Amino acid sequence: MPPGREVQELAGGSLLCGRLPRGCELCGRGSKMVLFVTGVCESNCFYCPLSNDRAHQDVIFADEMPVVSDTDVVYEAEAIGAEGVGISGGDPLCSLDRTIHYIQLLKSRFGPEFHVHLYTSQTDADESVVQALAAAGLDEIRFHPQTTDWRAVRTALRAGLDVGLEVPALPQSAPRLRQLAIRAEQIGVGFININELEASETNFQNLVGRGYRLTDLSSSSIAGSAEAAHEVVQWAAGHLSLSVHYCSARFKDTVQIRNRLERRLNNTIRPFEERDSSEPLLIIGIVRAPHGSALSTDTLDMLYRVLVDDFDVPPDMMNVDYGRRRIEIAPWILMEIADELRIVFPDTPALEIGIAYEYPSWDRLQTMFDPL
Repeated sequence: MPPGREVQELAGGSLLCGRLPRGCELCGRGSKMVLFVTGVCESNCFYCPLSNDRAHQDVIFADEMPVVSDTDVVYEAEAIGAEGVGISGGDPLCSLDRTIHYIQLLKSRFGPEFHVHLYTSQTDADESVVQALAAAGLDEIRFHPQTTDWRAVRTALRAGLDVGLEVPALPQSAPRLRQLAIRAEQIGVGFININELEASETNFQNLVGRGYRLTDLSSSSIAGSAEAAHEVVQWAAGHLSLSVHYCSARFKDTVQIRNRLERRLNNTIRPFEERDSSEPLLIIGIVRAPHGSALSTDTLDMLYRVLVDDFDVPPDMMNVDYGRRRIEIAPWILMEIADELRIVFPDTPALEIGIAYEYPSWDRLQTMFDPL
């Protein structure tokens, strides 16, 4: 038995026994882009949290951005100042050629130090598959075992990849997690990453049907998940040598995502936007139609001309967002002209004018709208 090791408490209630995997280290800094290469998967996990627009759909996302071309992938990586990418799904091995293409693309664009890790359920993948991933430049692979056939795990170890397991902590699953960890150590796996189980719109009924419940009404985490993970980490400290990392739902929400949004905000904020003093939020003036309707292209162009010609708004202090059907304008300018703007358009009562608070992600998720 190895000597007892210290269990470290990390941010957000996470725990670590041993060394934090490189992929997790960069993820915690917010410098790992998540590249969702396909929603197709051969497994059928009842706890899968994927949304309906991703689960079993052959779609690609770079963080929140739908990917149409390689340019989108590179843009998002640059937008967050990425030091690496985590390739996920679905199962990336269900679209192997695409996965290899993106590994090669990102390594070529950002250099050999750009860290690439991948998550798959296919512990029984053919040796040729793992060898192809390693040859493309994959650095780290994480397996979510579905069977007792771990031939791909052994192949990945022989190929020189950093190899780990990544599994959810189901309530009362500590005995099974211990057995997985023991087997992983026996064959030379370097780490096991245990994620807190969370409810989503798509898996909630499955979880409830098995008797699971939320920790509390303010959280998506499942009661008993954290306790199972804690038990395994504490046990591993005195019984194993491989690293065991428990990643809490709170860490993802309050640390990892926040840090990524901070990086994206700093890299993408425009001259006519302000940032919130306490949260990674952009503050921007908006002129748009009310919810449920949209301004036409002709109306947007007309509003833009009026703002430039009649209100002397500098063109670099605003933007026409045709995709979201709105005018974006410096908030300090819009606050000055809002009343007069309504006078100029008295026959447009449906015009919505206000200050929006939005995350700097591609989808610009709005948290608050303050009408003027």
